[in-house]
This record gives sequence, C-alpha cells and structure tokens, in this order.
Amino acid sequence: MKTYIAILIGIVVLTGVTFGGYKIIKNKRVVKVVSAENVIRMKEVTGQVMREFEGQNVVDYSFQIPETATSTLDMDNALIKITDNNNPYATIYISYEGARGFAPVDYIGQVVAPHVSVIDMGDIKKIGDHDWQTAETEGSEWHVAGAANDQWLIIVENKKAVSDTVVKTLESFKAK
Repeated sequence: MKTYIAILIGIVVLTGVTFGGYKIIKNKRVVKVVSAENVIRMKEVTGQVMREFEGQNVVDYSFQIPETATSTLDMDNALIKITDNNNPYATIYISYEGARGFAPVDYIGQVVAPHVSVIDMGDIKKIGDHDWQTAETEGSEWHVAGAANDQWLIIVENKKAVSDTVVKTLESFKAK
C-alpha cells in the first residue's frame, strides 16, 4: 500500500510541475528578434535653395536617405534626384510659392495632374514635422507639404515599391 501512495504522490507532483511549467511558458511574452538585415541605415542630405522674387528667398533643408543611395542636384539645387543601387528612390522638388501662393492640393491639381493620365488625390498625413497632401497613380506616389511658413512647397515623388523607406525620408525632412 505504501508503494501505491508513493507512486500516487509522484504522479501528482509530476502533473503539478508539468501544468505549472505550461502556465509559465504560456504567459511569457514572446520577444521578437529584429534581424540586422532588415534595418536600413540612413545618412543625411543637406542643402539650400534660393529664389529671387521681391528680394532674396532662401530655404535650408535636410533629410535622411538610405546609406547606399546617391543624390544629384539640378535646377539651381531645387530638384534632388535620389537613386539607390541604380534604381529610382525619390525625386524631391523644392518650389518657392511666396509669389504664386499654391497650397499642396493646388500644386497637385494644377502642376502634377496635367502630366499624368490618372491621379487620385489622397488624404493629408502627418509625417514628421509636416502635413503631407498625398496623391497616387498606378505605380507612383506624391507627397506635397508646405514649409518655411508655407512660402515653399516640398514635392516628393516616388515609386510605390519603395514607399516604406521613403516614409523615413519624409519623417526626417526639415526646412527653415
């Protein structure tokens, strides 16, 4: 009889340990390990655009792009073409609007829309320091925001394939 009681106590203890272990494991949080391959390293691009209208109008800008990307300037530093591994990443145009007074939605409607067959106006999204008016076509996205007391517009065009990374660029955009 003593043997049966010892076996029964052993089974109860074993069942308790197993059940307790299951509860502890079940309640532990799962820690997700982020692979270093998924982290995109960024570098800063800075510059200045100047326009003459009733005096000298200047905006200084900075933003982040992938470390592997390169940028080239055109149109007196107002057009920044960015490529990453020989693929288009984004095109950024900085337009002085103090004279014309275009708002982001006006720019998309009157400047961008006539050059594309179909464009769908999107929402205004707060990304970083700016409120970006969005628009898209089948393969591209546009983000347009006012900067430097709305005297300047920042126009960003990118392919949808790099949308997630371009958001990091938009988050980092500074203009003064």
